[in-house]
Amino acid sequence: MASVKNRVAAGVCALLLTAGAMPAAAASSEQVHRGHPHDVLFGVNTSSDGLLAVGSNGRLWQSRDGSQWQSNSNVGDSRALLAVSERQGNLLAVGQQGGIFHSAGDGWKAVEAPVKERLFAVAQGDFGLAVVTGAFGAVLCSQDGGRSWQQSQIDWPALIGQNYQPHVYNAAIDARGRIYIVGEFGMIARSDDAGKSWQSLHSGEASLFGLALSDTGLGYAVGQSGTVLRSRDGGESWKAITSNSDAILMDVAIRADGKAVATGIRQALSISPTSSQARVLNHDAFLESWYSDIAVLGNAFYAVGEQAKVIKISL
Repeated sequence: MASVKNRVAAGVCALLLTAGAMPAAAASSEQVHRGHPHDVLFGVNTSSDGLLAVGSNGRLWQSRDGSQWQSNSNVGDSRALLAVSERQGNLLAVGQQGGIFHSAGDGWKAVEAPVKERLFAVAQGDFGLAVVTGAFGAVLCSQDGGRSWQQSQIDWPALIGQNYQPHVYNAAIDARGRIYIVGEFGMIARSDDAGKSWQSLHSGEASLFGLALSDTGLGYAVGQSGTVLRSRDGGESWKAITSNSDAILMDVAIRADGKAVATGIRQALSISPTSSQARVLNHDAFLESWYSDIAVLGNAFYAVGEQAKVIKISL
């Protein structure tokens, strides 16, 4: 079972929504946006028209090129938004108090959710399939692009070996329509039938906060204590790689060439698909701040975090 210390640390990370021996990688970073001192960007995702980001006070930010950012409207009410997803013009945003918001180009509308827990992540697949995950075992699935939601009935003791509903921090849907979730107790689980049944793929001590899958079968999950797990077989199996870090890693993104970047609390790592070790990015931007989410646009990575900072990372 995860230690009390680990669980408290995981809670701190949720509420933020609230060095390595290897040499620094050949990479550069620059701050391309910064908001007011009390602004926060919690989630960022690639869209068909650039990048989308969400954060405090229900604000939605947009950028076509990753450098110029605008916030023209709020999504729904003033609740903090923690994640956003766009697929073929279908937009979903989720956040505090079970907030789910949907837009298909006709303005944002609040969607009734079967839970009131904090919702951490949202992902979309083909044919209207979508998933939302959150606190205390919240896993919601949709078959109509997020217009309606059903709570997945998961037998948690059978899945994770604990009589407990874990926080489910992130989710992804692969090209085959399979849903992956990660969370407490090192949990990685998959559903092949739109959330009706689940199988465990990994368990451990450290909570996992970030998840990324590529169409090539490469995948990464990251979390507490510098944990970096890699899959080379489309998520069937996961193996830890040396991170040279003990930081809390919040998210990870994979570029088309297989290179990845993980960001978190005062730490960022670059990961090569051919290396058994991650490399610490010893840049001031990461050492003095936290970044809760990261996405890829073109060849660059864009991390978002406190003070609505956006950092562009070039490898």
